Amino acid sequence: MTYEDLVRHLEAIGYTVEQVTGQDGQSYLVIRSYRITVGSLAGQTCDVAIQRMPAVPFVLPPAIQTRPALIPMGSRNTQASGVGSEWQYWSRVLRVPPTPEAIVTHIATIFGEV
Repeated sequence: MTYEDLVRHLEAIGYTVEQVTGQDGQSYLVIRSYRITVGSLAGQTCDVAIQRMPAVPFVLPPAIQTRPALIPMGSRNTQASGVGSEWQYWSRVLRVPPTPEAIVTHIATIFGEV
């Protein structure tokens, strides 16, 4: 799987995505207006960012970032994000091979655990 495979998959299932450069100088893929469907945050909408990694095959970094911050900063392995001051970093590891489908499931699972 490549980064481009992930982008194509996200767009094919209806997400609007774009690449941004964070305040930390890193490149991120941003999923705009992600609607949370499970867990205590169900019904909320946020942007979700994933750091772009140049490795092939694609390796998912052990984190997602959300805007806005959805839970108190510092709780549940969250902290300030390098994307920008309005973003929250969620430390989470994908424990299966990174396929586009697994990454989409991983994001939903993170919110389902809150």
